[in-house]
Amino acid sequence: MNQALSDVTVLDLGQVIAMPFCTMLLADMGARVIKVESRERGRERVSLGIKRKRNGVEERVPAAQYRDRNKLAVTLELKTPQGIELFKELVRHCDVVTENFSVGTLARLGLGYEDLKRVKPDIVYASITAFGQHGPYAAQRGYDMLAQAISGYMSITGFPDQPPTRSGQSISDYYAGMLCAFSIVSALHYRHRTGKGQRIDLALLDSLLIALDNLGERYTVGGEILTRAGNVSFGGSSSGIYPATDGHVAIAAGASDAVWRRFCELIGRSDLTRDPAFATAAARRDRRDQVAAIIQGWTGQRSRAEVVRVLSSAGVPAAPVNNVVEMVADPQVQAREMFVELDHPTYGSVKTTGTPLKLSETPGRVRWLAPMPGEHNEDVFVGLLGHSPEDLVRWKASGVI
Repeated sequence: MNQALSDVTVLDLGQVIAMPFCTMLLADMGARVIKVESRERGRERVSLGIKRKRNGVEERVPAAQYRDRNKLAVTLELKTPQGIELFKELVRHCDVVTENFSVGTLARLGLGYEDLKRVKPDIVYASITAFGQHGPYAAQRGYDMLAQAISGYMSITGFPDQPPTRSGQSISDYYAGMLCAFSIVSALHYRHRTGKGQRIDLALLDSLLIALDNLGERYTVGGEILTRAGNVSFGGSSSGIYPATDGHVAIAAGASDAVWRRFCELIGRSDLTRDPAFATAAARRDRRDQVAAIIQGWTGQRSRAEVVRVLSSAGVPAAPVNNVVEMVADPQVQAREMFVELDHPTYGSVKTTGTPLKLSETPGRVRWLAPMPGEHNEDVFVGLLGHSPEDLVRWKASGVI
């Protein structure tokens, strides 16, 4: 299949989450992504493979690391002169270089943007760091948790009587990865028009600030400082997470006053729609606890399935709060093919996260699972660059690859 990015080659130095996720999205869309890592980093990646038991034997499955799927993997030691030269050779065959090292790391190796621009003037060079390439925090090492803390994200997550709470996963890494993929495609489009490459500077912190809804404007314009509201929406107390007899449900009963009226009729409380204390979103916002008690009084006597069936069929948004087992089995998740099963020559059948990129002509695809470190050394160094198999043997012996 001729995919949307099948004519794009990416040289990927990404590690951990943010940049590997970015380049996974590009690879899903057909880009040839060459993952470059040292032998030591490769061993570390393999050691973090998903643990499972197969035929009574415990094993780790690095092939299940979905952020590295669809990629070619080479090992290369960039602290050696030959490694630097090989990397620059690869740059000449690539459209994009991606990295998420600390600020200045690659420049000290002679592989910064200005260095590689001399090797390939139209290169697109993308970096993701915690705080960006400039500013008072730029030189500091940072991770998602710090971005969540500084951005104010933690201050609005959790319950009012509890400490600030981090998101359950590294949310800024994924936000930054998506924004970086979008920036790369935009830069390639610009290069197609002008012939010019450019530098992309993405920060975990920035990616969270742009995703805080209008939290910033509510302060800069209105002087309002929002804080934690638990499982109830900031927009009103008739949307949130409520208990059922067998778990919890998410209900958006206050999506509009019309939805609120439907909800009240369903639970036998149409009187609330005529009561000025509850009839409008503004009024309900001032009576958050009372509204929550009304909703909980109804949901708490019913199963999740009954709550969702009754509300959804009447046009009131509702869903069960799934655990991971329930999420994988959810019929909507299955219909969207968000988990796919692939065979691996070493690890057998592996079920992994599918692609969310559903395009009518050029959909994303999961073509193969995450490669082992150096799995494609011969394909890349011999097949792409034209070196000999004897070169590979010599470089391996000397620690270059």
